[in-house]
Order: sequence, then C-alpha cells, then structure tokens
Amino acid sequence: MLKKFFPKEVMFCVALGANVNNADEWLKYADKEMRGDRSRSEMTMTIKTSHWTRTLEIESDVEGKKQALSTILSPAKEKGIRTLRLDNNMWNYFPKLKRKVAVSSSMLLASWMGSDFTNDDVLKASSMSEDYNHKFLPDENGYRVIENTAKSNSKVMWPKIITYASKEDCLPRMYRYFDKENKLKRTLTFDKLKNFDGHKFLSHWEMKPEDNSSKMTTLDYKNVKFNLNFKANHFSQQSLTGN
Repeated sequence: MLKKFFPKEVMFCVALGANVNNADEWLKYADKEMRGDRSRSEMTMTIKTSHWTRTLEIESDVEGKKQALSTILSPAKEKGIRTLRLDNNMWNYFPKLKRKVAVSSSMLLASWMGSDFTNDDVLKASSMSEDYNHKFLPDENGYRVIENTAKSNSKVMWPKIITYASKEDCLPRMYRYFDKENKLKRTLTFDKLKNFDGHKFLSHWEMKPEDNSSKMTTLDYKNVKFNLNFKANHFSQQSLTGN
C-alpha cells in the first residue's frame, strides 16, 4: 500500500523528500548545492575553435545572488583581468590598460573573454529560480525534465531553458537554451560529480553553440570552498581595480 502513495522518484532523489514532485524545489536544491551562500572557486576555462585553443585559470568569488568577483590568474596576457557583478550591474577591468568598462544591455550576449559563455551568463548566473516559472515535462532517457519559461516581468536573454536533471542526485546534467523563435541556440552539459566542502558539485561543464559545431568552451573546477567570510568591501569597485 505504501508504494501507492510514494512516487518512484522518492527512492532516487532522497534529498528532496516530499518535494520531489515540485519543479521549483529541484532548481532551488541544485542552486544550494552548487552555489551555496558564499563560495570561492578555482577553475580552468578552455576555449576551443577550429583554428586555436586557449586556456584561462580563473578564481571566482560569489556571495548571495547579487555579488560576484572573478579574476583571471593566467596566462600572463590576461592575468589580472577582473569582472565584478553587483545586483544587475557588471564591469570588466583591464589592468594593462588601467581601464574599467561597464557592460551595457547591448553587450549582454557578447562573448566573455572570447568564450562561448556570454556577459549575460556571468550577470544572470543565479537568476534561474527567480526569473523563470518551472514545470515538469515527460521524463527523457531516465532524466527528470523541467521546462523553465521566463516570467513576464523578468529581463532575461533566453525565453526558455530546458533542464535535464538526474533522479539520483537531483542535480542538472544539461541545459538547453531557446530563443524567441523557440529555436535551440546552445547546450550546456554537466559531468564529473565531486564533493567540495560537503557540497555535491558537477565539476566539468561544456558549452556548445548550435550554429558552430567546431566551437566549445569547457570549465573544469579544481576546487570550491563554501561559507567563506569575505571582507566587507570585497565586492566593490576598489577590489575590481585593485586600488
């Protein structure tokens, strides 16, 4: 009789318990595990095209849903370039030029550092649970499928994003991004589950545009520390420019 009242997914995604059939809770849980309240990540970004490959070493600090500061550590050509996000504002700082550039709305879909990630990805990294409505679609290939459609008052670049999530750990394995014409534009996949500081974390990300099969950007997270205590002015214009 108990099987009649408990959906099959509860046996897999134990972490969500009674919320296993609530699409909003899947997104919130993934955000809690992979972002936390405060974190510092060390990662390698590899940008591949048909003509060249480039690798960046990056340190990224995040606090809450509105503050983030990333710094390129290598190679020497890009070392010290920083990106600051405060609320809905974003700036890039280029130390060799001693120049700070505000990212305008017209630049949101522009590439971040030549990668397949955009300025909007950096600015809206935490907006999925807030700016979209969520509902389940039929399962595919053993994954829980969630349709995320932009709320009418949200200012996002992607009207629809489809999430494919694992029933075993409740974390996403793929995002598919659609434009206003409902055309698939790019796909982000996640792999290599690790445990960082007590959090489940998918440490290998691949972003592939649909219009160019020879391009791809990967992120490989080497370490993530959670619940750090950042200084009061850490996420500031002063930290951005290093002055």
